Amino acid sequence: MATDLAPDSSVPRPRLSRAQVRLTVGTVGLGTFIEWFEYASYAYLATTIAMVFFPNANPTTALLQTFGVFAISFLIRPIGGLFWGHFGDRIGPKRTLTLTIVGMGVATFTIGVLPTYATIGVAAPILLLVARMLQSFCASGEYSGAAVLLAEHAPLDKRARWVSTVPLATSAGFLGASVAATALNGLLSTEAMQEWGWRIPFLLAAVLTIVVRYIRSKVSDSPVRKKMEEEKSVATAPLVELIRDHWKSMLWMLFIMAVNASGYYLVLTYMVTYIEVELGLSAFQSSVILSLALILYLPLIFLGAWLSDTYGRRRLLLINAVGLILLSYPAFVLLGQSGFVGVLLIQISLVALFSLNDSTFAVYFIEAVPPQVRLSGFSIPFNFGNAIFGGTAPFIATWLISITDNSYAPAFLIMTLSAIGLIALIFQGDAYDPKAAKAAAAEEERAWNAAEQRSAGGN
Repeated sequence: MATDLAPDSSVPRPRLSRAQVRLTVGTVGLGTFIEWFEYASYAYLATTIAMVFFPNANPTTALLQTFGVFAISFLIRPIGGLFWGHFGDRIGPKRTLTLTIVGMGVATFTIGVLPTYATIGVAAPILLLVARMLQSFCASGEYSGAAVLLAEHAPLDKRARWVSTVPLATSAGFLGASVAATALNGLLSTEAMQEWGWRIPFLLAAVLTIVVRYIRSKVSDSPVRKKMEEEKSVATAPLVELIRDHWKSMLWMLFIMAVNASGYYLVLTYMVTYIEVELGLSAFQSSVILSLALILYLPLIFLGAWLSDTYGRRRLLLINAVGLILLSYPAFVLLGQSGFVGVLLIQISLVALFSLNDSTFAVYFIEAVPPQVRLSGFSIPFNFGNAIFGGTAPFIATWLISITDNSYAPAFLIMTLSAIGLIALIFQGDAYDPKAAKAAAAEEERAWNAAEQRSAGGN
């Protein structure tokens, strides 16, 4: 892929007031926060959910079954990616986000009121799986839709910083779920958690979804989308066009997703279970560790986005992939030899390294394809990659430990997935030129100022 600005760089943007910027960025980010709070709550309450829905199994088997539901629910992600990508390119990211948040709210409320295994037997985990699959289906359109909407509103030289709202809000959702799990595990007994405590995050998130749905209706479509509709250049068959003209980029981005998926679902999600089960810390301590790491992670995402806008996308992604390959095994060895403070510092180091990827990959994907197929071009590799490399990761990590009796096994999984992404990054170029983006943004500013002066002179 040649080094150049994104294909929609010539589309004129209206000058947005600070209030309009806050509305656009804030409402998109808030909706993303709620959706991923709902999604992450399942992982952070995995040990409790295992006892509620799989009580007849031994602890390891119950945990495998719980992560099995987590992994199986990801099978719907590719279908969701195809669906939301295709219709998102036809109806626009704003309408896509409206539909995804409604569906997510319904699925989350369903989980919160599900009867347990003790009440209805095997039907309980089956219903849990159905609700999780609906969550996955809707989540597959949320991330890509939010990222595209923000990218198409953003100044060219600040795109990564605007789009970083999405991973930042996603991570804040993970943090919120982790804090909720920490509070519940700290305040409630094990019996209370299994009886009713685990339901609280799901029911709370379902209520907040209604509020966010209303606020999101105030956000406008991007100037890129409006221009395509005016010129009648909206793709009628985006999937066909994407596969015909951009299949090679799609393939490389699918493999690049291996790094992001391993980071999210092993470093940011599975670690809370690993710290409790393999290292022997309490559920409360493991939740505190992950919550503190995520608090520091949030500003690191914005820092990574600034570096991306300043130095380019691919460079940061390469540094992250190489870093995970070199440092994952030593990190897991040190985890096994550390107490609470040591585990906390190692976890912070891992999430800091991963922030280079998480702050950059979304805008990197967005700029790889033209706007007519942008939602499909992001959504398909993102969701197929998450299904293949992400949703299965906690299950595979738990399974590898059980068959090898080696608590360092997850490190080898992270290293393998990072190596896959590294190879793809070597072959995939960078569509972003920092100097050209800065020059284009300056020219846009001059055009705005000139228009304002003409308007003032006419009055």
